[in-house]
Amino acid sequence: MSPGRSRTSRGAPSAGAPRGAPASAGRGRSGGSGGEQPRWAAGSLLDTLDGEDRDVLLRLGTRRTYEDQETLILEGAPGDSVFVLLDGVVVVTGVTDRLATALLAIRPAGELVGEMAVLDGSARTATVTAAGPVTALRISPTSFIGVLHGHPAAQLQVLRSVVRKLRTATRRRVETKGCDARRRLARILDELAKEYGVRRPDGTVLLELTLSQRSLGGLATVGASTVERLLASLRREGVLETGYRRLLVLDPARLSALCAYDPPDDSARE
Repeated sequence: MSPGRSRTSRGAPSAGAPRGAPASAGRGRSGGSGGEQPRWAAGSLLDTLDGEDRDVLLRLGTRRTYEDQETLILEGAPGDSVFVLLDGVVVVTGVTDRLATALLAIRPAGELVGEMAVLDGSARTATVTAAGPVTALRISPTSFIGVLHGHPAAQLQVLRSVVRKLRTATRRRVETKGCDARRRLARILDELAKEYGVRRPDGTVLLELTLSQRSLGGLATVGASTVERLLASLRREGVLETGYRRLLVLDPARLSALCAYDPPDDSARE
């Protein structure tokens, strides 16, 4: 689908919750006034901005809704906008030298996408597609760069966000080489839990992202059927629980330990 099929409205609700305000039922931080409240993931850009800078950013641009599998950004296109994700999840993909599509990243609500091409003036290096319904702000380069110039604290958080994404991509590329499927999946789950999870008083970590087994498999470079089997194994071992739009890490220490775990047999290899 092309970006033109999205539904559009001008403006966006400003964030009402101050930074650090508790989220109900462990969900991401909420913002807006009246109507449905958008949610964003803990640890995302919107979560790290202070209230004033967040409000300024959320007042910019055009609010749009995208259908499942609709394209927000197309690889090779000019960097004519950045997107602030208000609700939903997108997947970032790229085309390899063999013309295959590789899943590069998952971005939840609260994150920024498309900023790199705007910042350096180059063409898009990846395609961003809605994984389910998505609501986003589309902001022009002039408005976005204007905010960065006028709000140094916001500029720093955006730079930190870019560095975090590059660091994660580099680490994933190195660490998934030569690992068995169980370890690769554990590393992806551990990475997502640490980046976007909410630690609860009982020590568990709640991750509320709409992630299909296919998406998890794409990040871990394993098949969906293998992901299903490994998740079932992790549930039996008491490492995690899964549910609708949520994953609860019951034993974060155990999950981290599994990142370096060598299975005793080949049952989990792919």
